[in-house]
Amino acid sequence: MAAAFVLGFASTAQALGGPLNLNNGTGHFSGSWEFYPQGTGHGGLHVWGSVCDDSNDGNGVYGEGRVHGYGWSSNVGDGNGSAAGCGSENREFYDSATVYSSYGWYQVCTDDLGSDTCATSARLNR
Repeated sequence: MAAAFVLGFASTAQALGGPLNLNNGTGHFSGSWEFYPQGTGHGGLHVWGSVCDDSNDGNGVYGEGRVHGYGWSSNVGDGNGSAAGCGSENREFYDSATVYSSYGWYQVCTDDLGSDTCATSARLNR
């Protein structure tokens, strides 16, 4: 079974996508998404923007993505742990066994007590 991979890089490629803004009450993501065409990157879901902790409450904020058939990726935090502030996100989420991914999701979460509090995007379609 193939594993899902995450690749971070800058690119000027344009593909289907748009703005992506998520807020879970104590953190937010503000940025954009696109699907790379077959032959660009890995044909995956590219997400870039800012992951922000809006509260100095001792709980960190992180963002993570996934494509169909796989679990959530490793996460990117706001860079300063539990203090308020923002970090940068710029990753491609993809399936290494295919030439492109058809759909995926992105979410911003607060690392709080028990299950983390997350705001998840609607399904992002190619």
